Amino acid sequence: MKINDHEYSKEEVLAALKKKGYLILKHTFHDEEHVHGSRFIKHHYTTECALKGRDLPEESNQWQKVAENEFQQINVKPPLV
Repeated sequence: MKINDHEYSKEEVLAALKKKGYLILKHTFHDEEHVHGSRFIKHHYTTECALKGRDLPEESNQWQKVAENEFQQINVKPPLV
């Protein structure tokens, strides 16, 4: 995963999130794909969620998204004067 122009492994990011007080739990999500007619196919995938406090596992707290919000620094052009 790339954070602040540096590459980090999944293990490094998960360890850093744990140090920040996040609980890492595996959770299964599913996507629905519309098929001809009124049928849907569910695609299941399992990933880790980074939870804090009373958070429940959901797509917005998947470890990649939490890591981006927690560690990514926005590079802003500083004023000259």
